[in-house]
Amino acid sequence: LKMDHHCVWIAGCVGAQNYKSFLLFLLYTFLETTLVTLALLPPFIDFFKDIEHHSDSASRIATTFLGFVLNVAFALSLLGFIIMHTSLVLNNTTTIEVYEKKRTTRWKYDLGWRNNFEQVFGTRKMYWFIPVYDEEDLRNMPALQGLDYPVRPELEGQDL
Repeated sequence: LKMDHHCVWIAGCVGAQNYKSFLLFLLYTFLETTLVTLALLPPFIDFFKDIEHHSDSASRIATTFLGFVLNVAFALSLLGFIIMHTSLVLNNTTTIEVYEKKRTTRWKYDLGWRNNFEQVFGTRKMYWFIPVYDEEDLRNMPALQGLDYPVRPELEGQDL
């Protein structure tokens, strides 16, 4: 059973069938917070240029300042999650399996970064950035069902 973790942001468990959606959620939320941060950058810089002669109200200045700082913090934390989960996808492992993997020298489910990526995102590039799969991928990829996973032939008999 491929289960990564329970996520409070999506109010459910992240596993085989919704891992792609979770990763896209992280990516698009990161892009949105980065865009908002860039939009708030000019007023943030203006705040420090001439502090004594601000024409805006104090609440507007405080809101801009707080919004910018919070967006930067949120974008950086999302970037950390994106980097971590990209590493997990490319190594064909989950957050939980990282701890199990410490006991083995070679992970039998690691099929190479391209095949690992396709197990999560599918084989058709046009579907990689939307949270759906091609019908053919759903039929032909047992990993998307969450119960049966291809393994490296030379490590097929290896225990976890």
